[in-house]
Amino acid sequence: MSRSNDAAAERWIDEEPATHSRRLGARVATSFSVFVTSQQQRVRARATELSTTGVLLDLRHAEPCDIDGLLTLELVVPGLVRPVHTAARRVRTVGKLSAFEFLAISRDDRLTLAEHIDRVQRMRRA
Repeated sequence: MSRSNDAAAERWIDEEPATHSRRLGARVATSFSVFVTSQQQRVRARATELSTTGVLLDLRHAEPCDIDGLLTLELVVPGLVRPVHTAARRVRTVGKLSAFEFLAISRDDRLTLAEHIDRVQRMRRA
């Protein structure tokens, strides 16, 4: 992740202290592709932060797309054979970074994300 993404993500975190008390699990900085589908449009974005309840996406290089309302995310998490699919909605935007809340995700996919987050945390501690 670039320094500008780090700074923007830190600002997003710092500006939303109330969110921390509602968060159910850990959140980690990350970088992988996410395909956003809204109505008939599909664009590629970059995940910059991930938790089991949502994701922060960098949309700077994505084609313009109407991403309001209910949409589908395909998270191409490193090391997985298939993408994680979820229904989501945008809950906040800070510059070109947008936070999405997962609305419908299978228990297996949520567990897969939790395992990925644990792996990332272990690697950073090592």
